[in-house]
Amino acid sequence: MLKKTSYALLFFLGLQLILFSCCKEKTYRVHLQSLVIYDETDGVITTTSEDLLLYVNFIYDYQDITTINTSNFNFNTALATTCPDNVYIYEHEFTNLNITADQDINGIIAGESLNEIMKFSYYDRDNSFEIIEFYNPTNTEDNPFQQSPDLITLFFNDTIVSPTAFKLTITIENSNEDTFTVTSNTYIIE
Repeated sequence: MLKKTSYALLFFLGLQLILFSCCKEKTYRVHLQSLVIYDETDGVITTTSEDLLLYVNFIYDYQDITTINTSNFNFNTALATTCPDNVYIYEHEFTNLNITADQDINGIIAGESLNEIMKFSYYDRDNSFEIIEFYNPTNTEDNPFQQSPDLITLFFNDTIVSPTAFKLTITIENSNEDTFTVTSNTYIIE
């Protein structure tokens, strides 16, 4: 009898440990800090216009503003199979994304917007979008990355005349009028 009672006590103690160890939902305020272009090398990159992919990383600051800890003796967590998701509050939306080059490309003067001949994608080039959809999304339910992408891939949807050497500058603006700019290495189209 003592052995069965000990097993039952250990079972319920283990169950309580599992229930009390469930994670707690946190709320974060998210701010864009900077942009980084990921290149495989720090030097000049020679490629074709079809193979030119420009990876732009978004660096965010996550400020923990609250932890939701409702004391319910974890009776509801006994029925749950997963912990709640964290909540992210994005105070500033993207209002503009502009891509320019330091040289003329396909008849577009240096310093003018290349948005009309470029597209972007979230992680998958086959699922590409027009540049305007980055800051003016048409259907946010279909793509959860639109509010705060970690990475976007930029590429030309037109063939660039070779030989052309240029640097690209990406400028992103937020609704709080912050501007983030990053310039790529030199690309040579062959």
